[in-house]
Amino acid sequence: MTSSQTPVFFCHGVPGGPDDATFLQTSDLPVTAPNLFDFAAGDPLQHLISLYDKTCAETEGGRMHVVGFSIGAMAALRLAAARPDTVARVTVISPAAPLQLGNFLPEMAGAPVFKLAMQRPGVLRMLTTVQGGLARFAPGILINQLFTKCGPQERALLPDAQFKTTLTSGMRSSFVDHRQGYLAYLSAYVTDWSAELSQVQAPVDIWHGDADTWSPFAMSAAIKELVPAGCDLHVVPGGEHYSTLKAARLG
Repeated sequence: MTSSQTPVFFCHGVPGGPDDATFLQTSDLPVTAPNLFDFAAGDPLQHLISLYDKTCAETEGGRMHVVGFSIGAMAALRLAAARPDTVARVTVISPAAPLQLGNFLPEMAGAPVFKLAMQRPGVLRMLTTVQGGLARFAPGILINQLFTKCGPQERALLPDAQFKTTLTSGMRSSFVDHRQGYLAYLSAYVTDWSAELSQVQAPVDIWHGDADTWSPFAMSAAIKELVPAGCDLHVVPGGEHYSTLKAARLG
């Protein structure tokens, strides 16, 4: 089985959910897209590894192409570091790099959330309670809040019914159904995981839009510098966060 035929294991965004995978250009490859937040307690990375190991054991050839979107890139890269023998390739799309690698926060639309995760987790819990209410009863308001500063490519997606359905599903998963898992992933993300990048042995493809306001483009440069196996960086001109997810190719 060649790398272009390898089944895909997809790590969705944060916030987000398995439906993020509907935007992948997979050339009809089989895709496993678990809900990363669906666990009761414990280390989110260990839960992810358990999900991955189970999927690998049931996969012909026992190797997978691991794909991560946004903060899901953290999950994908850390998984690749932990399972070098079975991760054949990694693709990260609009990746959020470790915050400790640069002065990224001023350029990030989600900076207030990450600052709360680092400094005031109790306030963050209260915020997600409010977001959960909006996700239940007024998801359109929450979507408009999240995309206040988006550019033309992202605005072009907003009228699309499938896009709105995917966003609504991911917000409900994050803020209502699996809030503890969502908070655990945020906590894991803001903790320094940069040392694990040097343990990634699989080749890595990076797709990043040069107009992304959620994950600054400089984050991909930081990841590229630290992964020893080398990275191919694919720049999407004018691409933003979700529009780059739709533009990325896994073949």
